[in-house]
Amino acid sequence: MSNANHPISLISGIVVLSLLAILILGAPFLAPYDPVKQNVTERLEKPSMEHPLGTDRFGRDVLSRTLHGGQTTLISSVVALCAALIIGLLVGLTAGMFHGSIIDIILMRLIDVLLSFPFMVLAMVIAALFGTSLIHLLLAVVAVWWVSFARLTRSVVLHAKNETSFAAARVLGATNGAIIFKELLPKAISPVLILATFELGSLILSIVALSFLGLGSQPPAPEWGSMLADGRDHFMQAPHILIGPALFIFLTVLAFNLIGEGLRDRLDPYEKSEL
Repeated sequence: MSNANHPISLISGIVVLSLLAILILGAPFLAPYDPVKQNVTERLEKPSMEHPLGTDRFGRDVLSRTLHGGQTTLISSVVALCAALIIGLLVGLTAGMFHGSIIDIILMRLIDVLLSFPFMVLAMVIAALFGTSLIHLLLAVVAVWWVSFARLTRSVVLHAKNETSFAAARVLGATNGAIIFKELLPKAISPVLILATFELGSLILSIVALSFLGLGSQPPAPEWGSMLADGRDHFMQAPHILIGPALFIFLTVLAFNLIGEGLRDRLDPYEKSEL
């Protein structure tokens, strides 16, 4: 995407995300029904004025469950991303600062191991050991997701160490901690945050996929992935059950990707850092 178009991507993403945030965060006020209350006399009803997205097999309003489910999916995704980002930053800063040392070698070999280990398999192993729950799912996500942030941070740090400001800090006798947090961390923040906007879209899809497999939030709590799983058996009879969660997933991931592209083209961190 050209630099001339990046404001369009950024603004479009912000607008879409803002509208979704209003709907999802305002679910307690905007949702017309209790998302977990069952009404078997209205099961699998088609979209109507009373139920804009219809009802599921238990007679629960799909629109209400979609809005409330967005809170579960988005909040859990943001929490997992923040945890992974912090871990990745710390590991990347440490590995880059002590490049070539035993610390750097151990951390990079750990990253290689995690990159070679399928994420879905790790999530299933954790679920088998500790049980299926949203907390265990997030632990599996964080255990793997920090790797991309660590690698990017390390690359930025290695580039920053060639700049005169780093050499000046060394000559002035600054400690390793001071150099890491005052010289290196500010340079890593921008590219890492831009990467985070892209990673959040992928993270949402991964959490939805694992919840679809039954490894995340458990019924009757509303969550986009579990809603898709719940409606698949009735797809031919009542395809409207899947419209709400599927549409919100698509728009949310699209919004974060548009924001990420806009920020990347605007700040161009990879070109500036020659990564």
